[in-house]
Amino acid sequence: MTIPDPSPTPRRRQRRYEGPLNRAIIVDTAMVIVREEGLDALTMRRLAAGLRVAPMSVYRHIDDRQTLLLAMLDRVADGVRPPPIAADPRAEITAVITAIHDALHDDPWAIGLLVANKLASPKILPAVNRIYTALTNSGLAPRDVSMAYMLIWHYTVGELLDRHHTPVDPFSRSMVRAADPAEYPGLMTVVAQLPEGPPSDYFAENLQRILDGVMR
Repeated sequence: MTIPDPSPTPRRRQRRYEGPLNRAIIVDTAMVIVREEGLDALTMRRLAAGLRVAPMSVYRHIDDRQTLLLAMLDRVADGVRPPPIAADPRAEITAVITAIHDALHDDPWAIGLLVANKLASPKILPAVNRIYTALTNSGLAPRDVSMAYMLIWHYTVGELLDRHHTPVDPFSRSMVRAADPAEYPGLMTVVAQLPEGPPSDYFAENLQRILDGVMR
């Protein structure tokens, strides 16, 4: 008589995707995780669980987490789709930086990697080159081109950080509403004339103000 083995038969782990695992599928899954759960949730173990594979299967295609993050930034950079080159430098800069802004707006987690981690995708270089070329064509000297690009870039990143971290009615806005007009007349005179509700999209408008200052 054969005594049955009391231990359960191990189940074979099934992948979420059909076919062999590859780098593109890994990046796809990582993008879903950070968009739904945030960047801090993305670990190699969490990624493997999302793919329903063993962690070592991921490491066969991705060396480490930083390699994964760079591949994800490549994916974001692929989403930067500026229109054809414009002859007018101002129009060219506006179109390219707006395309970068729109791509980062859809993936705000990438901003932290660019600013805090100082990571970047080489795929963004064609867009950056277009901005540098347009600034040069506007008549700026090389050092002024570099300074102007930094100003435009810092504004773009700062606007995105503020946009994604500002609630509908932040404490700062409530604080201003409660301020004494007699004590802060300059502030309250302007605030009293602003429309109710959250501020409208001011990125495009303020970008033109910056270009007014940096371009001849």
